[in-house]
Amino acid sequence: MRIFKATILAAIVSIPLVSAAGQQPPSSLEPARTGTVTFSHDARRVTACTAKVEQTKTTCVPTRQIAEATTSAMLRPVASGDVTAKDSREAVPLKLAKEAGHVQKLDLAVGIWELEWPGRSDKDRFFVADRDEFSVKLSTEIGGCTKKKNECRLKTDRTRLEVSIPERCRR
Repeated sequence: MRIFKATILAAIVSIPLVSAAGQQPPSSLEPARTGTVTFSHDARRVTACTAKVEQTKTTCVPTRQIAEATTSAMLRPVASGDVTAKDSREAVPLKLAKEAGHVQKLDLAVGIWELEWPGRSDKDRFFVADRDEFSVKLSTEIGGCTKKKNECRLKTDRTRLEVSIPERCRR
């Protein structure tokens, strides 16, 4: 009788092991495939323009000073063939503080992302690979110089927004 009980007990204990054999673990336990992207922003204001003449050619040289660098943008996932499973990525807000040199590191899921920055008409796209690390630099220049004949004039109503993404990550 003891042998029979031991056999039944061993069979009951091993049933969950046998039924799980050959099955994949639940997808929620799979490690997330991400890369780290570091975002930074610098802002400069053009405060004066100086005409510089070289060999009868006049160029304008701007004088710049650091401006308050607070900005925000939105990172949106772009559906593509690079994402093999159901794409569960969601939009991620990006907020960069006013202190010059402030950075924000984000772990983003693998795939193509689009940067929407208010005031910039271009939508910049980049690809995040698994365990990749790279930087995206945003820059703002408020004001600028215009040349009229041999004079340079300060234009305060111009704002230029630029995004620098490593070439290997651009899409």
